[in-house]
Amino acid sequence: MENQNVILLEFNELCPPLLEKFIAQGHLPNFAKLYGSSKAYTTDARCDVEYLEPWIQWVTLHTGLPFEKHKVFRLGQAQNLQHDSIWDTLSKHGKGSWLCGSMNVRWDNSDKNLLVLPDPWSIDVEASPKELQPFYHFVRANVQEHTNSNHRLSVKDNLAFLGFMLKHGLSMSTLKRLTEIVFKQVTKADDRWKKATILDWLQFDVFAHVYKKHSPSFATFFSNSTAHFQHKFWRYMEPERFPMKPSQKEIDLYGDAILYAYKNHDALIGKVFDLANPDTTIILSSALSQQPYTEKDEEGGKRFYRPHQMSVLTEKFGLAGVEKISPVMSHQFHVICESETAAKANYDALAAVTYDGEGLFSLRLEGKDVFGGCRIYQPVKNNATIQVQGKDMAFSDVFYLADNLKSGMHHPHGVFWVYKPTQSFEKPETLLPLEDTTQVILNECGLT
Repeated sequence: MENQNVILLEFNELCPPLLEKFIAQGHLPNFAKLYGSSKAYTTDARCDVEYLEPWIQWVTLHTGLPFEKHKVFRLGQAQNLQHDSIWDTLSKHGKGSWLCGSMNVRWDNSDKNLLVLPDPWSIDVEASPKELQPFYHFVRANVQEHTNSNHRLSVKDNLAFLGFMLKHGLSMSTLKRLTEIVFKQVTKADDRWKKATILDWLQFDVFAHVYKKHSPSFATFFSNSTAHFQHKFWRYMEPERFPMKPSQKEIDLYGDAILYAYKNHDALIGKVFDLANPDTTIILSSALSQQPYTEKDEEGGKRFYRPHQMSVLTEKFGLAGVEKISPVMSHQFHVICESETAAKANYDALAAVTYDGEGLFSLRLEGKDVFGGCRIYQPVKNNATIQVQGKDMAFSDVFYLADNLKSGMHHPHGVFWVYKPTQSFEKPETLLPLEDTTQVILNECGLT
């Protein structure tokens, strides 16, 4: 097969039915162009609900292995992966790769054929090359604390990030978009939810800068913004599907939020068309998708509670020998300890904390790492208490409500469109197993 360059757009959890609907309504011209010259598969993750998580399914796409073989269960675990990913195989054939924010990946910093910007949920990793580290640090701090209104980076941190962006491709279109969104946040509080799309544009500028400089055979660009909006706002888009009905005011405010997210990705695809050479294969993948989540509506809906600051876990619960506490998504965190003995003691200390007679945390102990999260998902009264070593402590002294209501849940079907400019549209009738996409990508890179 002729050698080609491939750009893999990893738009997490896009939904095939919503794409079809929004394209038919004329909202997504660039998606329509991509679709019209694609071999448009629908993928099937083919797994139990327990394993239907993006940090598991992206590993499947990258390795061609189902969970039962790759065994990567959580964010941050991919560094323990014992199998080659797409970029490892390409590197063995002398082909370069550029991984821009891909979720839960393993890489070797000594591999000269590989450039990596880690995903913002990674822990104890370093970008390759190191010059990308400031972007990773800045974005990680903002993404992991995006629900925390008390989290603020210093003026120095923000100016340093601006300096980095000015040297790494900051475009006028991104600067204009950033200015508009920030201005609206100040003048119109109801528009603050739109800030989740800012990362996409900043990251794409870095992606394009590195892509133009190094011309890799294979490049990925990951975005989570639409997945975030679907989890949060599906209720307001289709209120008729939910037992707990939002108010008309909420529908007016957030009813088009998911469409806004898809339009945001549509604009990014337009920039990809401008960036790619005529012979570049563009692949759009979502790994999995979403559907409305109504399971807990009869009980008041599902919510997530998160520590005000991760340091309160140590202060309030008497943890010792802690090297670092790293937040993950929503309510979860890693407690990285100096020894396995310290980790076991901290696991026991957290396991002993109770709420209404039951354990407050869901926990898992692995070596020096205690992985956990608050397991209270229903509304908590203002005077609620937790029990620590036989004493009452105000729940609100430790936790805040991170998300009001969960509205979207995962679905095993995903998008996988293989686009070539001169290709005729084709839509296979049968579902494509997600693990089979890996070989499709390698084929497009010239490896059969």
